[in-house]
Amino acid sequence: MGRPKKTKINLNKDSLQEFMQEIYNDCVNVMNSARKELNERKNRAEIDDVNDESLIGKVNNDTLKIIENTIDKKLALAKLQNQIVSASDSTKASVPSNDSLSDEDKETLRDLFKEKSDSSNTEYELD
Repeated sequence: MGRPKKTKINLNKDSLQEFMQEIYNDCVNVMNSARKELNERKNRAEIDDVNDESLIGKVNNDTLKIIENTIDKKLALAKLQNQIVSASDSTKASVPSNDSLSDEDKETLRDLFKEKSDSSNTEYELD
């Protein structure tokens, strides 16, 4: 059984890092599941005609898009974490100032909260 999901997010370094770690772990789990399905599909696929091959190819493409999406999320998380860590290192404060996160970073955070909320049917409180 996994640890309980975080639902109250404080806009400080520790709280954001815990939330980003949850998202990263979810991305890793999704990516591993997609890779496992892709490998299993390759090993057990019995292609009898062109129609079967095209259907398997379409499903494989969808699986690869899922993997690509999780890689993009992991890169966005790494960028945000770098911003937070570098901002707190430079100011030696536990709360990054609003100037340390760009509008693009804030939008990425909002998207991650919304996506996480939609996928787990959990409402997050932001402080």
